[in-house]
Amino acid sequence: MPLPPTTTPLARVCLRDVAYAQMRDWIIDGTLQPGEPLRDEALAEALGMSRTPIREALQRLEDDGLVVTTAARRTFVSPVTLTQAREVFPIVAALEGLAGRLAAAQMDDAALDEMRAQNARLAQALASADASVASAADTAFHAIFIARAQNAELAALLAELKSKVCRIERAFWGAADRKASVHDHEQLIAAFAAHDMESIRSLLALNWERGLEWLDAARG
Repeated sequence: MPLPPTTTPLARVCLRDVAYAQMRDWIIDGTLQPGEPLRDEALAEALGMSRTPIREALQRLEDDGLVVTTAARRTFVSPVTLTQAREVFPIVAALEGLAGRLAAAQMDDAALDEMRAQNARLAQALASADASVASAADTAFHAIFIARAQNAELAALLAELKSKVCRIERAFWGAADRKASVHDHEQLIAAFAAHDMESIRSLLALNWERGLEWLDAARG
């Protein structure tokens, strides 16, 4: 049969991967809340696929620690605790300190301007109490220097941990005044501009310490 000579081969789509990615996003962004039951029939209908890829995706999410299945075969979104935050945040702070050191020599005016733009976005989101945009802007701010570190393994580790951070922060987002983070970021930009590695490390550590303090305040 006649076909266009420049037809591009279609990528094969694995439904379980599609289901996994979508449900993982829903869990991380809070669409599916901690403790929420997960019924494969409802998920299959929502995603327009059969129950088999849903079940395979749920198993993978359970392996990730995002889903729990009880002895009675009831599946639900795993809980979020402050203990998790106290374990994860210091690890992220240490890895970001390494990323900051690796990135210090690679930061140019374009990268610093990107950081300023994301920090302004963060400040605006905090002023309007928009937790979703604030979280996204903060993540984007840190992603700029992580990318400039030019270490794929480090970036992958941080991306996985940051998904946990996002979920924790959304679960415990409270009324704490987070504007100090904007000031931390301003100082961090100045430290990168000066290639001051020690200040970069200490400012990142302080920034993550504040994050834990805000979570504790929200819990209290």
